[in-house]
Amino acid sequence: MELLRIDHLQTSDRLPAVKTKKSVSRFLKANTEEVSWEEMRDRHVIPVFLKDNEPTISHCEFVEAVSQAAQDCFSLSEFPEADIRVSHPVKGRIYEARHKKAQDLQPSEKTIYYERMAFMVSIPGIQDQVSGNILELTIGGVKAYHLDNLNSTKGSPEHFKIFIGFKNTVCTNLCVSTDGVKLDLKVRSVEELYQKTLALMENFNPVGFLRSMASLTAFDLQEKQFAQIIGRCRMYQFLPKDLRNEIPELLINDTQVSRIVEAFYQDPSFARATNGCVDLWRFYNLFTGANKHSYIDKFLERGVNGWDFTNRVRGVLDGSHPDFWYMI
Repeated sequence: MELLRIDHLQTSDRLPAVKTKKSVSRFLKANTEEVSWEEMRDRHVIPVFLKDNEPTISHCEFVEAVSQAAQDCFSLSEFPEADIRVSHPVKGRIYEARHKKAQDLQPSEKTIYYERMAFMVSIPGIQDQVSGNILELTIGGVKAYHLDNLNSTKGSPEHFKIFIGFKNTVCTNLCVSTDGVKLDLKVRSVEELYQKTLALMENFNPVGFLRSMASLTAFDLQEKQFAQIIGRCRMYQFLPKDLRNEIPELLINDTQVSRIVEAFYQDPSFARATNGCVDLWRFYNLFTGANKHSYIDKFLERGVNGWDFTNRVRGVLDGSHPDFWYMI
């Protein structure tokens, strides 16, 4: 695996200012829809804290703060366009239209904001390959207003999730690890959000993460082993609580397990080989592919869980941790 570009992250002339093109493949599916930053700015209202009517940190401010931190961290002259997805709309109307029927409302009389939003921004100048798949350095975040206490005042902390990792350009699957994610970031201002995002980026080790992902290609799962893992994944949801507490947590649901099995046989990029085996890189991408069907507020947790799960499988295959319940 060539790491030359990654080893020279501080060289700003290696990072051309190029606007990204929206990928045909979505990084999140489930019940989400795509919006632009301009649409959020111009059409979406901003939720407020009920006790003092002060505004929360808006989705637009969140995207701007993370993008600014990335621009400063990587010395970018221009930042690529964010790929934004939203879900769980909260609809309303202006006072003057309070007596109108819904079908008679004009666009100017409607109000809307989305309870949940996720976005990612790729940096095309920082990339590498694993098993022929181009990986782009990617940053982004998740916001879910239902995690905030909006019945309080402006001084209450707001909850965000931020990440830095790699996007597999073959499929837009997001590859993230614990070191590149903050799942419960509490801030009171946009400036604090910017500073903590910048700190996450500066402490992230892209070389180490790429090498860990590349090492997965050296391990193969036989079809029988894959079948046992899938069977145990289905069993996990129904285990007695005391037994389940002793087993590494599995966050994907039963429907996503079925998607993994379907992709094992049919995915054009990550299906099993002709001998029935699948290497752990493809196995990991079966998990990240299934994760694209998660709700926004569970997306990052399940992404990290898929990485941890795959590494535990590797521990069985290399003999370092042979007691992984899913394979014994």
